[in-house]
Amino acid sequence: EALAFCTLVTKSHYENFVVTNHFTPKEHVQHIENIYAFCRYGDDLGDDAPFSDEIRWKLLDAWEKDLDEAARDNWSGNPRHPILRAVQYTAKERDIPKEPFWKLIQAFKMDQTKKRFANFDELREYCFYSADPVGHLFLYVYGHDDEELRILADWTCTALQLANHWQDVSRDLKQNRIYMPEDTMKRHEYSYEDYNSRTYDGRWKALMIEEVERAQEWFDKGTELWTKCDPKLAVDLMMFSWGGQAVLEAIRRQGYDTWRKRPKVSKFKQLILLMRARRKWKTALKLSI
Repeated sequence: EALAFCTLVTKSHYENFVVTNHFTPKEHVQHIENIYAFCRYGDDLGDDAPFSDEIRWKLLDAWEKDLDEAARDNWSGNPRHPILRAVQYTAKERDIPKEPFWKLIQAFKMDQTKKRFANFDELREYCFYSADPVGHLFLYVYGHDDEELRILADWTCTALQLANHWQDVSRDLKQNRIYMPEDTMKRHEYSYEDYNSRTYDGRWKALMIEEVERAQEWFDKGTELWTKCDPKLAVDLMMFSWGGQAVLEAIRRQGYDTWRKRPKVSKFKQLILLMRARRKWKTALKLSI
């Protein structure tokens, strides 16, 4: 029942990339859906719950305590929420520690208190909690417990988070969240007043170009992991990376104006990515024999 609930959560949400696809090994699908449901639920508590930041923080604190209960005695506790019962199953099956799940909750909590970022280092620190643990969880699911691979995965995970930030500037502003580094804004003489009024001009375009290209560089660096992990995992990583880069392409295509229209990866584009992945999957199967 808990596993079925996670599957339902996964299939009922839109993402820039397909969370699981026809190329994901069957033995991994349920675990990935459990992880996604955990991330989705925590994100919904932090973003979509119709309460103040303080109450959201308390809801997340209760979610963290339920995680502590789930992880008690080597994942033998008795959590209340079905998603955490599913997470228990995955953590036991794939020998996953509590840390990456805990870090994700800290990121959701940070969203209630950290609304501005002075520079990219601060934003990178946020991604250390909000994005990188997801890559670590995928590595565990595929049987990789290797620090070198986790470091390489961070490039793609942070790049995905950056792409999502630049895609969602308007949505985030409605919640008084500005992820654009303040020093980037200052370099282009773009003020918080400009940001709050959603000013689109040459200054905005210039600073968006800078941040979009930074994200692209991180995606490019993340490709090194593809040759060092399970070939089947590499296909999933490619799908995530291509999905994020498709967002960057959409931003470029609309002249970096993310105020008036939210860039989105179309179903047709996702189909193209799946066809591209199919070719890579055939190669992965040969390498796995």
